[in-house]
Amino acid sequence: MDIDDPRLVQAHKDMTARIERYDERIVTVLKSHLGVEQCLDDLLKTASRRWRGRTFAGKIDVAQKLFLPELDEHIWSVLKAGNNLRNAVAHGDKEGTITARMTDLRKAYVAAVSPEQREGVEEMTDTQMVGSAFNHCGSHLVVATDRRAEKKQK
Repeated sequence: MDIDDPRLVQAHKDMTARIERYDERIVTVLKSHLGVEQCLDDLLKTASRRWRGRTFAGKIDVAQKLFLPELDEHIWSVLKAGNNLRNAVAHGDKEGTITARMTDLRKAYVAAVSPEQREGVEEMTDTQMVGSAFNHCGSHLVVATDRRAEKKQK
């Protein structure tokens, strides 16, 4: 095949675009997951719960048992769906599996927001939605942690 064969040039463009899509998705999912996991760790530390060595799912199990009002079932559903997406992306699952996990996260996130916010979430790109969903949960975790810390000081 000649180096300037149009098929090779097009294949190179296609591959570059594919890598850029994967790069954006991987970075967004993994960084967002890591950020919210740090918030979850802070909550567990403030609540004096053991969490080191646990998986993200294990940390969720421990935190759910705190029964904090800031963290309702919708937040836990988004966190679990986000963790499933993170696992699919990090372990290189098939594109169909990742797409299904992305859909699961979007559904959980839509259910977690107010009716006024739902249309906006539905219109977000996958990357925007992932970042927003994890930030939504992280915000709730931060508030729960702060309130827990305030109660400990009293």
